[in-house]
Amino acid sequence: MEELMKELNSIKKYIPYNTYRTIKGQMKSGNMAAARTGINRIKKRVEGQAYGHTCN
Repeated sequence: MEELMKELNSIKKYIPYNTYRTIKGQMKSGNMAAARTGINRIKKRVEGQAYGHTCN
C-alpha cells in the first residue's frame, strides 16, 4: 500500500481532488487492483501529455 500511495502522491497535481480521494479510498478498503488500474490510467494520460499528445 505504501508503494501505491507514493505513486498516487506523485501524480496528485495532475488529477482532480475527488479522483485522488476515490483512489485513496479504494486502497484503504483493500481494493488494490482497482487503485492500481486508476493510477496506471492516469500515468498513461499524463505521459501522453508530456509528449504533446492530447487524444488519449
